[in-house]
Amino acid sequence: MKEHSKKNNKPVKVLIIFMLVLMCIVPTGLCLYTMIRMDGLEQKLNLLIERESERSENEAAMKADFDKSLKVADGLAENLDREAGSAIEKDSAEVKILSLQSGFDSDISEFVEETAATQKKKVYLTFDDGPSDYTDEILDVLKEEGVKATFFVVGADEEHFPALKRIVKEGHTLGIHSMTHEYKTIYADIESFEEDVSSMHEMLYNVTGVDVKYYRFPGGSSNKVSKVDIQDCIKYLTDNGYTYFDWNALNEDATGKNYSAKELNANALSYIRSNKGDSVVLMHDLNGLSNTRESLKSLIETLKNEGYEILPITDSTDLVQHRKLKE
Repeated sequence: MKEHSKKNNKPVKVLIIFMLVLMCIVPTGLCLYTMIRMDGLEQKLNLLIERESERSENEAAMKADFDKSLKVADGLAENLDREAGSAIEKDSAEVKILSLQSGFDSDISEFVEETAATQKKKVYLTFDDGPSDYTDEILDVLKEEGVKATFFVVGADEEHFPALKRIVKEGHTLGIHSMTHEYKTIYADIESFEEDVSSMHEMLYNVTGVDVKYYRFPGGSSNKVSKVDIQDCIKYLTDNGYTYFDWNALNEDATGKNYSAKELNANALSYIRSNKGDSVVLMHDLNGLSNTRESLKSLIETLKNEGYEILPITDSTDLVQHRKLKE
């Protein structure tokens, strides 16, 4: 009986032991598990703290950088404002400078144009010994071409008075050449020269109403036929308000050679083109020189095409004189 009772108690003991062991193991396991979990949580917490610390440091660094950027931006803004103000002032100054420059350029342009116009070579077509039967035809060509010339005339018959008046009326320059164009009479002595000039002046004034003050010596101031010292003649002219003109170009129509109209122009142009300055061209308005009249239109057209300015002699014309008054 007792043995049977012992046998029945054995499983109970085993169960109790198992329960005791289990009760010891489970808490221990739980403790271990809890410790492991706590360690893991602590590591995570530390990691989070580190990350938070790093984030805070980064934010601080970013804030510092941002503040620095703001200061830089403020500095740049101030510089830009100053530069903008300076630029505005500069632009304003440049506008003023450009305005002044524009005005200066305009003045320079006008000066250059005026200088170019002044530097443009001038040609003065002069006709000696008229009026003649060709004078009106010469005046017709000049009118057609729109140019003015200079006529150094000699004593005329009444039949040629209308030609003298037309010369003046159409804006050409009238000059004295002589009353007779006879060298022996004109240059016989100084009194003869003075009488010739004054009588011619009076005649032209009575016919045209012009106080003629331009003169051309018969044969030029360099002539070799005068018995009078040409200096005395020049002094008389100067003292009485006359201006005398010789020539530095000619078509050679009075040389005795029968040049064609084309040849006459070639002669004149060779002188004109070689002259460094302006040209005073000697031609003749004589009854026997029809080729001069026939050559005139072509000569004028050529001069225009080559850029010359064709003008009558005036007070502003540069003097062309073979001999000048000695001091």
